[in-house]
Amino acid sequence: MGIMDIYEVELCRDGHWEQQDARFVAARDADEAAYKVTGEHLQSEGERRKVRLRVRRLGSGSPPPKLFYAA
Repeated sequence: MGIMDIYEVELCRDGHWEQQDARFVAARDADEAAYKVTGEHLQSEGERRKVRLRVRRLGSGSPPPKLFYAA
C-alpha cells in the first residue's frame, strides 16, 4: 500500500456545493477518493452542467480541487 492523503469530497446538488455534507476519505489520489464516496468510476472531463462532485486534497501546498462528472 502506498502513501495515502486525506481528501475532502463535496457533492453538488441542485447546482450548489454541499459543504456541510462533505466526506473525508484516505486515498492515493483524487480518482480513488471519488470512487470511495460514490462507488462509481467518474470522469474528470465533461460538461460543467453534469458536475457531480469535487475532490480536494487537504494540506498546505495542495493543488486546486478536481472536478468529476457523471458518465
